[in-house]
Amino acid sequence: MGRATKLGSTDAANLAAIKTAIEALDNAISGNEQQVDIVSQPDSRESWRVSLVADVTTNDSDKTITVPAATEYEILSIYVTLATTADVGNRQLVVLFLSAADVVIGKIKAGLTQAASLTYAYDINGGVDNALALWGTDTVFVRLPHVLLSAGQKVRVYDSAAVAAAADDMTIQMQVASRSVA
Repeated sequence: MGRATKLGSTDAANLAAIKTAIEALDNAISGNEQQVDIVSQPDSRESWRVSLVADVTTNDSDKTITVPAATEYEILSIYVTLATTADVGNRQLVVLFLSAADVVIGKIKAGLTQAASLTYAYDINGGVDNALALWGTDTVFVRLPHVLLSAGQKVRVYDSAAVAAAADDMTIQMQVASRSVA
């Protein structure tokens, strides 16, 4: 039949190492489940939720929305209506993204100005190009870059010309994806 082979010391050491590795694997398995150690913490943040953040108070053309404590926002779109009074002057819609200390970290400026006694809708989202002319009779499209904001950071929407800041009527509907963070 077969002939016996004498193993050398290196072969014996390799077989001993293989035996030890197999025993370690056998000890890690209980029934048909393997026991494992987790070496990193799972992400404790919640999943993203889409919601609407709005400021529809009238008689104001300067609005600031602050990201709440322990929250992150991804800005998906901003829809602004601005109804101007008869006060003469061209309004310029600007959106600033600010740190918690009011340092500008991003800026968007509409490509058109708005005169007195008009109502425009500003559609600010990532799927459009900046408009240099009105769409229809009252809509301005403005491109929104990808924006992530942490707790305390702000979105300020305002008329940079401040023609009738306390009388013009501006409303904001901001679609955000938000999540709580620890």
